[in-house]
Amino acid sequence: MTKSGKTGFLALIIGIALVFAVIVLPLTGCDDGNNGNGNNGNGNNGNGNNGNDNGNSGSGNNGNGNNGGTDQTDNPPVDIMSLPPMKTQFSSYFMIGNIFNPGDVSGSSVTNTRLTRHYNILTAENNMKPSYIAPSQGSYNFTTADSMVNAARASGFKVVGHTLLWHSQNANWMTSSSCTPANMKTYITAVVDHFKGKIYSWDVLNEVFPDGVSASADWKTAMRSDNPWFANQGYSFVYEGFLAARLADPAAILYYNDYNLDNSGKAMMVRNMVKAVNDKYLASSDKPVGESAGRLLIEGIGMQSHHNTNVQASSIRATLNLFKPLGVKISISELDVLGQSYQDFAKAGHGPNKQGSTTVTAQGLQTQARLYGEYFKLFIEFKDIIERVSFWGITDNQSWRSAGLPLLFDSSGKSKPAYNKVIEALGQ
Repeated sequence: MTKSGKTGFLALIIGIALVFAVIVLPLTGCDDGNNGNGNNGNGNNGNGNNGNDNGNSGSGNNGNGNNGGTDQTDNPPVDIMSLPPMKTQFSSYFMIGNIFNPGDVSGSSVTNTRLTRHYNILTAENNMKPSYIAPSQGSYNFTTADSMVNAARASGFKVVGHTLLWHSQNANWMTSSSCTPANMKTYITAVVDHFKGKIYSWDVLNEVFPDGVSASADWKTAMRSDNPWFANQGYSFVYEGFLAARLADPAAILYYNDYNLDNSGKAMMVRNMVKAVNDKYLASSDKPVGESAGRLLIEGIGMQSHHNTNVQASSIRATLNLFKPLGVKISISELDVLGQSYQDFAKAGHGPNKQGSTTVTAQGLQTQARLYGEYFKLFIEFKDIIERVSFWGITDNQSWRSAGLPLLFDSSGKSKPAYNKVIEALGQ
């Protein structure tokens, strides 16, 4: 072959190779991340741990991914009733819960099919709070709460009693002058005994520490001044309140519940209080007859987890590590995550059905999704102490923070990117 012929033939070979590289190779599972593809080329099922993290919609440098794992963020929305039950998907790790209200039950069963499909433990959003259940001193209104608790149990749910002692939504008679030790014991005993054997766990005390409390403060004096029980009795009401609940229903798990526990100061106050109360109980003779040795009085801490896009998983990890040596259970008890900062959300304010005035952006929803995924990866990592993850609502419009679009499902009941990231955490 002549020199010119050889040159032409070589050019032909190079041309064929280039065509092959451009057309054929992209079809063989390249991990470019444009659709979150994993190393097997499947956008939904590949784990992609060895993939290239430069994708436009997939994992990696845009901050929406999980180190090259399967990225489901951009999966199309799916109706909540067409999705696999979350309670089943997370059954190896913890219970999946939500709130419920009188409209969710009818007769002897829970009729909200979204609840029955996805959740296995329910918290009464309002109807077991003091103002509802003990409207006047010595007089109780259990009718609505009874209906809800009985329907939930008949439908296969566990029930969380929420809440006995608080600074908010109290009955009018619960003033600083009337919140004496005797009145507290009478009230707690009456309520807990009424539901004896029906409540899986009680939030005995809710939100006793103020925002901005220092980690170096004394928990005994650092409590909220507007808590009438603290105002009347001082810190001793904590031990006595939990003890009254234990004696009224020894089978119920007793929780302390609070928000902003990703903040180190408040987390330290809770840690110190729980340790002191449990140490006192273990050294006492106050226990019910037959109680097993070593059982704690405060057996659980509820981390409410009303978060926003500024709350990083690392802060939650620090709190879980702080609480773990206490030997208590942890519940993520009221989870929702704003699709924006709290400052941006506050302009619209709290309340349901405000989604129409939202200022949450598309990027905000992507950040929300990333955070939900990171949180759930962390929850799974701490599955040995986390027994429950409960959301505070199902769809955005029903949320008390609806303007921040904080839940996994939009107002029409369709899955959001946040839902996809939660499920993706199962495969990490």
